[in-house]
Amino acid sequence: MSLADVLGPFPRERTWLLPALQAVQRTERWLSPESLDAVAAHLRVPKSEVWGVASHYPELRLSAPGRRLVRVCTGVACLAGGGRAILQACEQTLGVRAGHTTPDGAATLEELDCAFACASAPVVEIDHEYCGRVAAGDVETLLRAASTHHGTPATGRGGPPATLPSAGSPGARFTALKREAERRRTGARLAVGLGTCGLAVGAAATFDALGAETVRRGMPFSVVAAGCNGMCWAQPVVEVLRDGRPRLTTGPITVEAVPRLLNALAAGVAERELAAGDDVMAPQRRLLIERCGMADPYDIADALRHGAYAAFARALEDGHAAAVIEEVRAAGLTGRGGAYFQTAVKWAACRAAAGAPKFLVVNGEEGEPGIFKDRHLMEGDPHRLLEAVLIAAFAIGAARAILYIHGEAELSARRVAVALEQAQSWGLVGPRVLGSDFSLEVEIRRGAGGFVLGEETALLESLEGRRAMPRTRPPFPVEAGLYGKPTVINNVETLFAVPSIVERGGAWFAGLGGGRGTKLFGLSGHLRRPGVVEMEVGCTLRTLIEQVGGGSSTGRPITAAVVGGPSGSVVPGRQFDEPLIPRGAVNPGTGGVVALDDSLPVRTAVRALLAFNTRESCGKCTPCREGTARLLAMLDAPLDQGRVKELAEAIQLASLCGLGQAAPLAVLSALDEFPREFGVS
Repeated sequence: MSLADVLGPFPRERTWLLPALQAVQRTERWLSPESLDAVAAHLRVPKSEVWGVASHYPELRLSAPGRRLVRVCTGVACLAGGGRAILQACEQTLGVRAGHTTPDGAATLEELDCAFACASAPVVEIDHEYCGRVAAGDVETLLRAASTHHGTPATGRGGPPATLPSAGSPGARFTALKREAERRRTGARLAVGLGTCGLAVGAAATFDALGAETVRRGMPFSVVAAGCNGMCWAQPVVEVLRDGRPRLTTGPITVEAVPRLLNALAAGVAERELAAGDDVMAPQRRLLIERCGMADPYDIADALRHGAYAAFARALEDGHAAAVIEEVRAAGLTGRGGAYFQTAVKWAACRAAAGAPKFLVVNGEEGEPGIFKDRHLMEGDPHRLLEAVLIAAFAIGAARAILYIHGEAELSARRVAVALEQAQSWGLVGPRVLGSDFSLEVEIRRGAGGFVLGEETALLESLEGRRAMPRTRPPFPVEAGLYGKPTVINNVETLFAVPSIVERGGAWFAGLGGGRGTKLFGLSGHLRRPGVVEMEVGCTLRTLIEQVGGGSSTGRPITAAVVGGPSGSVVPGRQFDEPLIPRGAVNPGTGGVVALDDSLPVRTAVRALLAFNTRESCGKCTPCREGTARLLAMLDAPLDQGRVKELAEAIQLASLCGLGQAAPLAVLSALDEFPREFGVS
């Protein structure tokens, strides 16, 4: 395909700069000077600015990679599992250092800041496919093997009804869609956990084997691809779903275990002998992830049967957008991206702001090492995200919504795209939804890396075709956001709470977690049961680590936990009984928890986090750009605690955005709690 063919579909507007660069890279595997010139000419953007954007995003390549691309994750969770030894084994096998290509151009080897499959750590990515739970001794076999199929089937389920309901109120039309969904009920199913974590450890092969064996035996089960139910540690997981009976969760089910599982189901073996994870589920309050692992993300009819879009249809039937905002206010819902700002305050301000059209932007970038819960949600229940988008857009008066999804969250983007196409064909997204006066245009955009995209105004800059750099405020996005129009930016997890709030009421949600609701946590590191869990706000690290996470996987005591990723803190064991409360003694942040025993020095973990913050500084403000680099150099030399704290304070006080302001937190918390690790008595 020629560059002209690649670029032809893009409107000649700057806002399409990043998507155009991504399209060229998908075609040519990198961005040559000639391709950058072609993009500049097509979009009518100066060449220097195209180069500025292309060189800004970590996922865009300005040099040609080898024929094979091998990336080894060295994030904290993977370091805890031996990621550095795996990288060294790759270097030895390929005969090249990380960051270089073999002389014959056969392979490029790179370090990866995070594969965002932390519960399957250690992770190696080969030609964009993840291999999880890797040991150094596995490397030679992995690198010599041919590429393994890790794709997931999208078999066309969820096709549109023969005719959409064309009369009646929104509620009546939705009832007709529900009847159509019920008509398509397929009976007993075996749902295989084909999330990122499952695919990394062979779940695709389990899926294929289950499908073939049930057909061969003539068993009354359909085999479907689902997301992960949070039990990443037990993957490949299979959910046995039968009408009128409780769901049965079992795992790990490898290809070799498939005949035993089917034999047990055919013989009616007691379910307690097959069930896995009951002790993990018991402490949880699963609202946001209740359908993950059970609902088929490729089938809107299945989503409707499990309750999707019902809360939105009810809100549309009632027709009172302000009432939706008041329920969210009563719920006390705050942003789950780490800042915990009141969601209803944003919504109300945007609704009251002058200007049109209004925008809703969903921040699904999730570029922080050790944080992987938003991908889990999008992979497992994309229709819940779309329902939340519809409710939020209705409440704030938005006519357009943009779902901004991390460029390497391929499975998330694919499943959301399928769900969006189905929702449009069922009349749930688009003009005059369910016959109402409410219309919504929804678009998916992909990021290209960049931790700073967690800062909402930097994300807006990216959408407008610029380098991702924070804007000065005021004005705030709710007054002048995307293209200068009123805009609400919400995190994926934040939005996932909205359908339950609208369905059950704000007071109900406020009754959970001491008025704060629930929170998702991604558990990884030295734990027996890493995965994604949902707890009421106010739970403790001890509960997460010992009861839910199963305690230490190594037999050595857990001495510390990195909470909240690069912008979080290092929490010592003495604080494991403190409640995880926003702005409390232990702040849950974005919800990543990497548990560490003493085999990984805290100083090593902190250095990895600070090195990431240094690389990911957008460069706009000097305190962050220069200060983090100097702070990193201090960690690599005999440490002067006074100078470190003085510099850290300057970075915190003078950085432009919250990401720079939080960059030194892990260093400061580790120095306070683990001074001997840094040679401080």
